[in-house]
Amino acid sequence: MLVVMNVPVSLQPYLNQLSYGTNTAQAALPSVDDGLFSDVLQAQLASGQRVITAEEIIAELDGSPEWNFAQRLEEVDTNSSAANTTVGGRVSNLPTSALLEKIDRMARSIGVDNDLIREVVRAESNFNPTAVSQAGAKGLMQLMDQTAKAMKVRDVYNPDENLAGGTKYLKSLLDRYDGNVKVALAAYNAGPGRIGRLGIDNDAELEEKYSQLPQETQRYVEKIMNRLQADRTS
Repeated sequence: MLVVMNVPVSLQPYLNQLSYGTNTAQAALPSVDDGLFSDVLQAQLASGQRVITAEEIIAELDGSPEWNFAQRLEEVDTNSSAANTTVGGRVSNLPTSALLEKIDRMARSIGVDNDLIREVVRAESNFNPTAVSQAGAKGLMQLMDQTAKAMKVRDVYNPDENLAGGTKYLKSLLDRYDGNVKVALAAYNAGPGRIGRLGIDNDAELEEKYSQLPQETQRYVEKIMNRLQADRTS
């Protein structure tokens, strides 16, 4: 079984120790939350489980500060039917099928395309309710604290609350950009302020100024739109 850890950069030295079978010389390492280190150690020692190591984190980061550890889940454990994650003492083992049902109900309730919300969740957290990005975005739809507060989300790790907040926020962006899905997705990823500064209001203008978007945002929009297209032509 694979245990995927959403581990901050400060824990990389600890993961290095664990991957080489030692937890000594802690005094020489940066000060980090002992609870997080305990989670890493316990997961490493758990029978039949494997923790992704610091080397794998560094290799996958490849210089991108927006990389989300949860996105590895689909690649490294394609046979898993649930997102298994430990973060700061939180453990999640919710089957993806159950999450898909929640997504469908939430999308219909708020009036957003179900397929769109599903693919946003896949791209943001790969259906991992406890995913945390390096930028501090949290949960299934990777809500920043300010966005979560604005959407009245009290517990970002609660799947229902996170889905409600993220779906409402995406709906507000779709309304703001008159249903232009690509622009709404770009704003969801990069922030509406950046999109506004580029003078982008519709998908045509987005295409014209595509190269001015952050590469991470370009990949984000392309990935979701390609998956939606594939679903609708299959």
